[in-house]
Amino acid sequence: MIRKPYTSTEPRVSVVIPTLPENDHEGVVAALRNQTTTAFEVLVVDDGEMDICEARNAGIEAAKADTIALTDDDCRPPHDWVAQAAEALAEDEETVCVEGAVQGGRTYHGEGLYVGCNLVFDRETARSVGGFDSEYAGWRDDTEFGWRMESHGTCRYDPNLVMYHPDRTRARIDDEKEARLRHEYPNRYRERIVPQTTVGRVNDWLWRRGFWNAVDRVRYAGGRR
Repeated sequence: MIRKPYTSTEPRVSVVIPTLPENDHEGVVAALRNQTTTAFEVLVVDDGEMDICEARNAGIEAAKADTIALTDDDCRPPHDWVAQAAEALAEDEETVCVEGAVQGGRTYHGEGLYVGCNLVFDRETARSVGGFDSEYAGWRDDTEFGWRMESHGTCRYDPNLVMYHPDRTRARIDDEKEARLRHEYPNRYRERIVPQTTVGRVNDWLWRRGFWNAVDRVRYAGGRR
């Protein structure tokens, strides 16, 4: 089911939010009602039968605007987020995908991994590459999508496009999907996911063995809603 809790006559941006019936998405919708621009629409894809890739693709298909801004149900967009998204693809015709910064319980600063909670892209280009691939649903689906978009135009990082992610991510490492991504994109995987510094390699080794997930469980114990 796709609902539009906010819409305008001629939206410049279509905000797509995949969610599940049991998840609360009222907070993100409330934040989107309080933006500095009104020329956008919000599509909440609320369907327990779809995986996250199918939900995102359904939102892309139903969108009216040429620019898609993607976020998640547990995020809180700043007041200027939609305005920044509207301008993200306007700088030049070659830009097809823009990733932004993430702050809060999860942090990200643009390493070419295309975090799905703060991603803006051209709708027709996304459709032409086949949208999000369900083979990666739940782990690296946003990264794999961004890497395919790179073959169809300019993809860049915009530090002014900021999303607040209050809690730590719900995603968990899927070793099979991780291996698939490494096999299909060996160069990008080596350059972007496997850190090149000694400390980075140690952190990467610990992360893949669940050490940092265990640390997060202790760190955030009692802090979940």
